[in-house]
Amino acid sequence: MNIFVAGGVGEHGRNCFFVESGSGNFLFDCGIMPGAFDPYPQLDKSQIQSAEWLFISHSHVDHTGAYDWLCEHGFKGCVVMTKETSNQLPFSPEKLCLIDIATPGLKNFYLNKDLSVMWGKSGQCAGSVWFKICAGEDNVLFSGDYVEDTLVYRCDPIRHIAAKFAILDSAYGDSEASPADYRTALVDTAHDFIKQGKVILFPVPKHGRGLELMMLFNMFLPHVPVKLDAHLQNELSRIKEYAEWIKPEFFENIESVHFCENGDKGFVFISDPQLKTKEGQKAANDIIDRHGAVILTGHEDIGSYSEILVATKQAVSLRYAVHMSNVERSELESVNFFQQIMPYHQ
Repeated sequence: MNIFVAGGVGEHGRNCFFVESGSGNFLFDCGIMPGAFDPYPQLDKSQIQSAEWLFISHSHVDHTGAYDWLCEHGFKGCVVMTKETSNQLPFSPEKLCLIDIATPGLKNFYLNKDLSVMWGKSGQCAGSVWFKICAGEDNVLFSGDYVEDTLVYRCDPIRHIAAKFAILDSAYGDSEASPADYRTALVDTAHDFIKQGKVILFPVPKHGRGLELMMLFNMFLPHVPVKLDAHLQNELSRIKEYAEWIKPEFFENIESVHFCENGDKGFVFISDPQLKTKEGQKAANDIIDRHGAVILTGHEDIGSYSEILVATKQAVSLRYAVHMSNVERSELESVNFFQQIMPYHQ
């Protein structure tokens, strides 16, 4: 088994790994790096055309944005992902294996006589998973975007798993802060802004972090009203459709959230984390003009409006933990049996 890094190691984005094995070649994820001159995975046509399988960990663009590009360059393999990830994506593969329909989590499922896959929930968002692939006598684990300490999303902890290779999320590098530390800093800052009478805008992904923030603030600042954009309202309305990905305490908590429609005070959530759309940019500018606050809780893409606002001190960047640090990755390694480690998503 040979693993070729097509993106995601030493860079934030373009997550993609090509694995060559005697049981069939395959890919883990196919992300792009927004804002880069060449945003696509560093794969040649022979690699793309030889890949029989594409394992997609979750729907975010830095893990899926190159799918059409792969197809244009000859990919004709089967895409393996969960039903909820498929629901979130703008494309529909001709060959598709919905892994959670095919087999329960933490169970081996044979794709051919020599190639099997096992999956578990990874805690990033609804539908997000980690994979372990066995190819003959070789095997590789891919964590996807992995976080165990979550408020909303379920995670099947990776424990006591043996793998020759392990490709592990290490997005937070040498940070020593825990997810609880990040949550405390975020709540404290939001509380300070609210005491000053500021409206706070949170640009969040379409799937994932928004529900985590809603849960967090309803736990610690339950009196503050919340306004959601149309997409997030729709996602919340259909949450029972993907309840198996959600911790039960969320359903108890969400009943007490104080939702409002005008957004004149409290928290405003929009599903545009990089503020790419005119609507997102207008929302941010309106909040800034009203002396409100814009808080960004993830990575700002190169050249994005979000990056510009942070650089000009018109927005605050405060991390909400949805990845592992090197410390957390080392702890994960200590409870498993990995021969070779490849950190990624730095």
